[in-house]
Amino acid sequence: MPAAARRYEEPYQPRHTLVALVQDRPGVLNRAVSLFRRRGMNIAELQVARTGRAGISRMTWVVESGDVDGVVRQLGKLIEVLDVYPADGDVNTHAADAERRLDALLPADAQADGVP
Repeated sequence: MPAAARRYEEPYQPRHTLVALVQDRPGVLNRAVSLFRRRGMNIAELQVARTGRAGISRMTWVVESGDVDGVVRQLGKLIEVLDVYPADGDVNTHAADAERRLDALLPADAQADGVP
């Protein structure tokens, strides 16, 4: 292998999938991504999509890092983040738990109207 190629090799970092339910407001993605940047984490994949609830989006990150517990705690402290969880295990179980917690956060009349 040429010396130039060896110079840019990076040690293996495991990949972790994180999912967050967030309020659909301007600047939320920027604040969330800044947490990863400040910790020097590489975001390998990023997806943002609307959920079935008005005003709520789901952000999914695949990050290359040995430890993601700290960034999960920091994401949870952002005002617009309603729930965040690592999805390395059974994604369906985590998603169902997140939906139940979200139902508990929203007032009953807002759930019926579809308004957060």
